[in-house]
Amino acid sequence: MARRRRSFGLALGGGAARGIAHLGVLKALDAQGLCADLVAGTSAGSIVGALYAGGYSYGDITEIVRTVDWNDLVQPCLPRLGLVRADKLERRVDELLGGRSFDELDIPFAAVAVDLVGGTEVVISDGNVAAAVRASCSIPGIFEPVIDGSRVLVDGGVLNDVPADVCLSMGADFVLAVDLNSDMLSPRVPESVFQVIIASFSVLARARHQQALDDPRVHTVAPALSEYPHHNMKPVDELIEAGLVATVAALPRLGKKLRRPVLSGPAPTVH
Repeated sequence: MARRRRSFGLALGGGAARGIAHLGVLKALDAQGLCADLVAGTSAGSIVGALYAGGYSYGDITEIVRTVDWNDLVQPCLPRLGLVRADKLERRVDELLGGRSFDELDIPFAAVAVDLVGGTEVVISDGNVAAAVRASCSIPGIFEPVIDGSRVLVDGGVLNDVPADVCLSMGADFVLAVDLNSDMLSPRVPESVFQVIIASFSVLARARHQQALDDPRVHTVAPALSEYPHHNMKPVDELIEAGLVATVAALPRLGKKLRRPVLSGPAPTVH
């Protein structure tokens, strides 16, 4: 009797501009003919995850990234609940996805946010995808939170920076979890407000979710990103290369876990 095909989940972590490294992960998987069966994303990972689940390829998303900067995604606001608003980010994602809701995506997808009122993680998997992505990306203190009824939603990285456990709850047999902030747990002095916030997220999230990352069904890929600040979207090729290299190294284990062959040959290159 043939063995059941194993379900492959992809957990894309937060990291602001470092989220570009997720494209290297997609490039490596594409070169192997591998496509995730389901995706969960936090913050920057929710943007890439939503587009991937909506049918965009590595190349498609890369072309989008090359033409975007922060001014296309956020705008300053009167500092009441945040310094910038992400209306433009929501509109851009909504345009790219054609206004789709979660149940209209090609691949099952969930975005992770946090409700400041309830103090709880919020896994969003229904309704408008772009609105969920905006909530997942709303870094507290920087972005205005999203008010949703009685909930005040902020960046999911506050509690779950790498949502591997969300993929498992969605039915994945094996999860490739992409951690863009592993260096933030190293002894170092933060050099920007972004680093202060991301390091704080990492401490909080790891204390709560390290058990999920240690699950034998999860393999964590941590691209070498210590030299790339969270606010710099310029080094696109370098960030993609870092994600690519880390994922290629993980491919043998990935193929074994999924019971699928891994193609031999040189690693793909960034174009």
